Amino acid sequence: MGPGGNSAARVQAFREHFEADGAQAALITDVANMRYLTGFDHVFDPMIAGAVLISPVYQRFYTDTRYIEAAQAAAKDTSWEVRLQRESLYAGVCDDLTAEGVETIAMESSVPHARFVFISDRFSGRVVVSDQWVERLRAVKDAGELDACARAAALTDAAFDHVLGILRPGLREIDVSLALEVFMRTNGSEGLAFDPIVASGPNSSRPHAGVTMREIEVGDILTMDFGARVDGYCADMTRTVIVGAAATDEQRRIYEAVLAANLAGLAAVRTGVRARDVDAAARDLLAGMRLGEYFGHSLGHGVGLFIHEEPRVSSTSEDILRTGSVITIEPGVYLEGRLGVRIEDLVAVEEGGARILSRSPKDLIEIV
Repeated sequence: MGPGGNSAARVQAFREHFEADGAQAALITDVANMRYLTGFDHVFDPMIAGAVLISPVYQRFYTDTRYIEAAQAAAKDTSWEVRLQRESLYAGVCDDLTAEGVETIAMESSVPHARFVFISDRFSGRVVVSDQWVERLRAVKDAGELDACARAAALTDAAFDHVLGILRPGLREIDVSLALEVFMRTNGSEGLAFDPIVASGPNSSRPHAGVTMREIEVGDILTMDFGARVDGYCADMTRTVIVGAAATDEQRRIYEAVLAANLAGLAAVRTGVRARDVDAAARDLLAGMRLGEYFGHSLGHGVGLFIHEEPRVSSTSEDILRTGSVITIEPGVYLEGRLGVRIEDLVAVEEGGARILSRSPKDLIEIV
């Protein structure tokens, strides 16, 4: 069964949420949530005009002429009804609801304000907020979703291995980023999970440095944070290497501390553990090495159809890890203007611990 194969079970679980809250129907417009509920492949992109409407007796997908053919093909032999809207998409949905006598609908809390106001004004009944209902369902992956995440991670590993073969001083950060992207797309990635980070030398002290035209110099630390996307599901991995020379004592000390924190975080992962305790396992280790003040971000986050999902793995998280969640473990140490090291793995939560999906080597790599 592919990652979209459990659409019926997902819809039923979602129905139980909004019916318990007194809504007669739910309107979903977030792209990842729509893809999750419908199970449609080859329909959604970031620009799509679409809406999912679910009641106790029907499930509909509304779209315009640009996507109608793909949506109808995806819905074939399913219980989904596809409706074409030639004018205002959300006006058509509201008019259908009114004509059917629906008095209360649920909408996502994440919906853009202007969209919420338009629908609330156009719909004749009451609108209630569904706070993270679909997102909480998405936090636990089924077998097809886990397989897609694993394949995305394997492609990400292959891209890292490819880039190791071309890294040298004189390449620009943008050259490395493009090499990663071309390899992943050429080998089956559905776009990218997110815009890569390729940060060299002093740029590596910025956790989200992005990509610049800077040339990589002899002895630079190079941090690469990137991920493929397979069947809609993301991978996320970070590796840090030394280019053109052996590591300095400081570079090696920081790297080994971050690797120890990464391993401590991984060891803490298992079903039923508080996410904040996983964060603490890595954070406390770095603090004991007097490096805690240089680790400012959370230890990790959920990954799935979107690169940042539930659960949150942070010092303030109230989440409990559940079997089937896919999360990152990504400690880092950043010395402003000098260097930064981050090591990130993608893992699936299981009762016995973390099943590590990122297989790329983590011993310090010196490309000389």
